[in-house]
Amino acid sequence: MCTMSSAPAHTWIEPFTPRETEILRLIEAGFSNPEIAHKLHLSSETVKWYNKQIFSKLGVKSRTLAVARAREYRLLSASEVPPTEEIRRAAHNLPAQLTSFVGRSQEIEDVKQLLKTSRLVVLTGPGGTGKTRLALETAAQLTSSYRDGAWLVELAPLREAALVPDAIAQVLHEGIRGNAPAIEILKHSLRNRHLLLLLDNFEHLPEATPQVSELLAAAAQVSVLATSRERLHIYGEQEYPVRPLELPDPARKENAESMLEYEAVNLFVQRARAVQPGFRIEDTQVEALAQICIRLDGLPLALELAASQVKFYPPAILAKRLLENLSSLPAGPRDLPARQRTLKATIQWSYDLLSEEEKTLFTLLAVFHGSATMEAIESICAPYLSGSLPELLSSLMDKNLVLARGGGGNELRYSMLETIREYAWEMVQVVGMADTISQAHADYYTRLAEHAAGEIRDRRQSYWYPYLQAEQDNLRTALAWSLHGSQSEYGIRLAAALRDYWYYNGYLVEGRRWIDLALAKTTRDQPALRAGVLLASGWSASADYDPKRAIPELREAIRLYQSLGDERNTAWSKIMLSICYMSNLKKYQKGTALCKEGLEVFLKLGDLPGIAQSYNILGELARMVGDYEAARSYYETCMDVSIESGEQMRVAMSFTNLGFIHYWKKDFRKSVEFNRQALEIIRMLQNDYGLATMVSSAAGSMAMLGTPERAARLLGASFAVLEANGSAFQPSDLPEIEEYIRITRELLGVAAFDEAWAAGRVMTLAEAVELALTPVPEA
Repeated sequence: MCTMSSAPAHTWIEPFTPRETEILRLIEAGFSNPEIAHKLHLSSETVKWYNKQIFSKLGVKSRTLAVARAREYRLLSASEVPPTEEIRRAAHNLPAQLTSFVGRSQEIEDVKQLLKTSRLVVLTGPGGTGKTRLALETAAQLTSSYRDGAWLVELAPLREAALVPDAIAQVLHEGIRGNAPAIEILKHSLRNRHLLLLLDNFEHLPEATPQVSELLAAAAQVSVLATSRERLHIYGEQEYPVRPLELPDPARKENAESMLEYEAVNLFVQRARAVQPGFRIEDTQVEALAQICIRLDGLPLALELAASQVKFYPPAILAKRLLENLSSLPAGPRDLPARQRTLKATIQWSYDLLSEEEKTLFTLLAVFHGSATMEAIESICAPYLSGSLPELLSSLMDKNLVLARGGGGNELRYSMLETIREYAWEMVQVVGMADTISQAHADYYTRLAEHAAGEIRDRRQSYWYPYLQAEQDNLRTALAWSLHGSQSEYGIRLAAALRDYWYYNGYLVEGRRWIDLALAKTTRDQPALRAGVLLASGWSASADYDPKRAIPELREAIRLYQSLGDERNTAWSKIMLSICYMSNLKKYQKGTALCKEGLEVFLKLGDLPGIAQSYNILGELARMVGDYEAARSYYETCMDVSIESGEQMRVAMSFTNLGFIHYWKKDFRKSVEFNRQALEIIRMLQNDYGLATMVSSAAGSMAMLGTPERAARLLGASFAVLEANGSAFQPSDLPEIEEYIRITRELLGVAAFDEAWAAGRVMTLAEAVELALTPVPEA
């Protein structure tokens, strides 16, 4: 039996890094951990980490056994043999992937091209976007392009930047070269080597960036592909943001086959088949699959975790569970690192790397839904920060926890992926700030809505429409927090302030739900608040032609405003009440008299929006009883006043209404021309509801001019878009729309009409607008 001293020399299969060998020699010499730390200028924790690495490689559990085993295999001998040529010639150490790589073909080509012109490419993005998998796939395809291969260096387990050179040396099997620092050994040994280093998960080791820069400067044929939540901030660095996977467009009508063209859906389906081989997309599941992918922000990690649940839940139920709570996502495979086994752990990895001030801003930003402007963030969050908000926000953007994009009003808007925002909201609740920050949020958006209400009917209308649309989610959040909680005054004021926005943008159904909640919260000792909500409620009910509700509410609003001495809002309540009297000649006269009472007040006050609205209602009343000449005169006056005030939406509606009049007067070409002008204005205002109604407002005239098939398609498109958005035509416009359907069906025949109608229903709104704006042939 051989003794330790007489044991033959072996080539140790797990090579030691220079630092590990250096520490092992000091252990052999009897140095304690603190002494080693002092001698090598390392922390005691770092020395302990190296000890664990050494013990693991030697298969021992103590310093004494480590020294004995090292001597047995002559690892401490001065004549240690350098790594074998066989090891050096290994092409790579990239792990074999157990699942297929889905999508990202363009991204792979982009990164490969970038590596041709830059020796440092950094893939950035929030946790779960698939940076590592993209980097591995790219490196695998490039292995043969580098003489000495492609090498993966896992940085996630490291806790100190000083360990990065050692980790690289260990992967590259660099042996002992005396007591020189690992970075110096690497600079020397790699100066003539041609290879790709894949440095994975760099974000928590920013102090190591100078060493990477040194290495690249010394080794001209070495390239680095790194993954990080943020840029490395090194000279010559080329950043490549890794976005979530391509998502379905909820506005498009998809079938099972076309859904697979979206990367997010394709990944979900492939991973679902891994747990349920017979899984297939059915046309009935398309909407649920789209909801799942959108809810999970197209994050590969989240999609893979969700896909594992198809063996328990069909897509429709899984979508519902995810919409209710993202915590229903399970943990991933056990062989993944702990930080990648759940979506929450992945996000927490980024959160733990933030400074305390960054953590504060990160959590407070969770109060915003959708996105927010810098002004909103400063107003709501800045009071709770001691540092510079722009600098902190910029830092969160660098770390890909906050995204920036253009938005309504041409202002830059900031947002979070919903998966990240939900984690941040959990942190808000943990620190007990939920109610405080929610109240600040509700206060800001209530004041914003009230300010917008004062300008939404003048030249600022083109600014406020897209702006409020961009703030839709924040407005809903403020309404819900207030009206479902104890601070209801914010919600009451919001419901009153948003009446025009809801009316003009096709949100009458939703608006009435909020108004009902607000009305229930008002009391008779709040006359001003109650009057505002009553006017909003009566207004929406009259616009929806619900006179049984509108009449008593608007009468009470008139009484309250008169008691408050508020002439302007009394007049608004009267003209809205007049809409309820459209059904016959007797009521028409009553409605006309009431509207003229309001008009007199507006004329006295010089209130141009009120004057324009009054003339528009007078035109509607006249049109409903067939007095088209009177209606034309009122509409033209309304347009003149609206042009003066700058209320573009009212100008567009006047064009549309005049188009209706000219249809009845059989001047079909002028009807089409008026509608074209209306559409151009509405498109400029980015008002989807207006576009959806007006694409078919000249359908009858188009049919009479010889294009009934186009008319039927436009009618089908209008109804489909309005139904999808939960809205409908204005009741005052329905007589014309019903007439257009009748005459178009008569001209085409039932079968051809139904076919064209069906073709229109699958058009996008943009396609329908382009069709409506296409000139009608003279013939």
